[in-house]
Amino acid sequence: MVSDYKRRISRYVPVEVIEAKNPRLQSRQGLHVVLSHKGKELGSLEFANLLERHETRGTKNIFFYVGGPDGFGSSFDEDKADISISLSIMTFNHQVIRVMLLEQVYRALTIINSSPYHR
Repeated sequence: MVSDYKRRISRYVPVEVIEAKNPRLQSRQGLHVVLSHKGKELGSLEFANLLERHETRGTKNIFFYVGGPDGFGSSFDEDKADISISLSIMTFNHQVIRVMLLEQVYRALTIINSSPYHR
């Protein structure tokens, strides 16, 4: 499923998945989004609006950070991210969250581009 959504997303924008044993915020400029159960809950339209606002502003990169089985390590400073969002108040395996996030990114891109995927 990850490969499928990466392929779908790449029709709209470049996409890269980076797995790191010791995650840290990327030093590249862009929007840094941490997925956390404590984050703000957004509906699909709100999420699409967030991405579209940053696209309009000329944001070149959007980075999403998903913690591993034990969350983020002590070297990761969540507070330095631009925004923290939650996909659910429920706890999911980090691999399931990856698929859920990619699906929501794809859904947001189809909303932005008026594709019939989002109903």
